[in-house]
This record gives sequence, C-alpha cells and structure tokens, in this order.
Amino acid sequence: MSLSNKVSEYMDRAGAEKNVWTRAEVFPHASFPFGMRCDNPQTPDQLHKHSGFWELVVVYKGEGIHFTEKEEYPVRAGDVFVIRGEQLHGYKNSQRLFLKNICFDPNQILVQVDHIKKLPGYHILFELEPKYRRAHNFESRLQLSPEETAHLMSIISLIESEMDSELPGYEYTVIALFMQAVSFLCRRYARTTRKASRNLLQMASVISHIETHYAEQIELRDLQEIAHMSSSTLLRMFKETTEYTPIEYLLRVRISKAVELLRCGETSITNVAFAVGFLDSNYFSRQFKRAMNMSPSEYRALVQPVTL
Repeated sequence: MSLSNKVSEYMDRAGAEKNVWTRAEVFPHASFPFGMRCDNPQTPDQLHKHSGFWELVVVYKGEGIHFTEKEEYPVRAGDVFVIRGEQLHGYKNSQRLFLKNICFDPNQILVQVDHIKKLPGYHILFELEPKYRRAHNFESRLQLSPEETAHLMSIISLIESEMDSELPGYEYTVIALFMQAVSFLCRRYARTTRKASRNLLQMASVISHIETHYAEQIELRDLQEIAHMSSSTLLRMFKETTEYTPIEYLLRVRISKAVELLRCGETSITNVAFAVGFLDSNYFSRQFKRAMNMSPSEYRALVQPVTL
C-alpha cells in the first residue's frame, strides 16, 4: 500500500471514530427506540457507525456506491439491506441517490414479535445476508421491483406521518407498520430468483423450521429434506451460518422458550421442560443450567416477584 493510501485509510478510520450516530441523535425520544433518517439526495460521506441500533436501508431512487472498510458495492433503486450494530460504512459516487434509513433497537423492537422468526426471509434479511455480504459480493441482497418499492414506500410514509404526529398511541402504530414492512420484505425474499439468495433461503428455511417446531422431535434427515443437502453439507453450512450445530441451535431455542415460560407463569418445571420439547426434566435442568448458569427454579425465583 502506498503512503498516500495509508494516510487516506488512517484519516478515514480517524474520521469514523468521530463520526458516530448515537441513539440520542437518531431516536426522537429515548423511551422509544425507533427513528428515521433521510438524505434527499444522499450526499457522499465518510465512514461512520451506529451506536446501539441497527438500520434498515431502503434505496428508492438513483444509484451510488455503498462502502465499508474492506469493500464497496453499487446500490440502486429497489435495493434493501440491513446495517447491523457498529459496522463502519458510508456512501460515495452518488447520482441522485435517495435513501430511507429506518433505525431501531432490535433488542426492543424485533423481540416483541417473535413469530416473525418463522419466516425464512427474516433470517436472510437480518442475519444471513449481512454476514455473507462480502462472500456473495452483495449479490444476495433483496432487490424490489418498482411496484414493490412503491408499496414499501407507502408503508414508510405512514410510519413517518405517525412519527411526526406523535398522537396518543403512535408508538404502537409505528411498530405495527414497521413489522408490516418487515413481513412484506421477508415474504418477498422467499420469492427471490437470485442464486446467492436462493442458497441463503435453503439455510434460512432450516433455521425457520427449528424456530417453528422446536417442541417436536427434529431429526437431521428432516432438515436435509428441507435444505435439499447432504448431511455433511448441511452440518458444515449450518455451523458456518449460526456458529452452532443444528442440535446446539435447537437447544438454544428451547432454552430461550423455557425462559419465557418461567418468567410469566406458574407452570411446573417438568411441564415447562415438556412444553419446549425436552422429554426428561433432569436433562432439561442440566441444559438450562449450562446455558443460564443457574437452575430453572433459581431463575424463576430471580425473575418473578415475591407475593406477600
């Protein structure tokens, strides 16, 4: 690398450290972790990152270059993608590039509608495509038709109107509209014809099946049929995608569901175990303690209020 390139890279990194979008700047109200940012058109900017939130980017007009520390990709009208966490990124070479940046805290917004995880498209949009973006050279991104883009923009306009009005209950309406938009995008991903996206859809379908049927007996051959893969390919790709084996992932989902039941009910530990797919309550207790560093009964005592 030449000295000038090294200096340029250093300046970009130094600028990015200063150019951080904070929650206070993006969310109008600290109590409601949702906000919108729009640049019309998008102006070239240096690398920047987000602190404490994700961003759903909708390109609805024009074209340009989206770049990170290590790569750059052309974007154009109809592109939809997610920027997770504190990933450094920016835009350049914009030709009347118009974006809608929907900013949200996934830990407070997405968890409120857990059923969305049953859609394979959810796992592609928020988990798999961002992870495989570099490997796929951004070819697995979601690309909407002009008609689909117009439909999505109509939902976004309603969100903006609610955000501007701040009428009583606007928070609920905003989240409902946002989830409507997410559901639309997830369903659209399921109809994609891009090869890279289809490959992700196979793995997302496996993850979605586990999320939906966690309380049932799930065999590796069932997952093979869903993914249309050999066992060795499935195990390799699943581990690459999630960092877990299918069995490890299933256990994590079951423990997560058990946590929900323990927090909000008086169901016995044994019945909680059976409800989330464990056939042995002792095995459930061991796995729960391994994951949570405490037994199910200790967790219940910790999270449920004491009644006098």
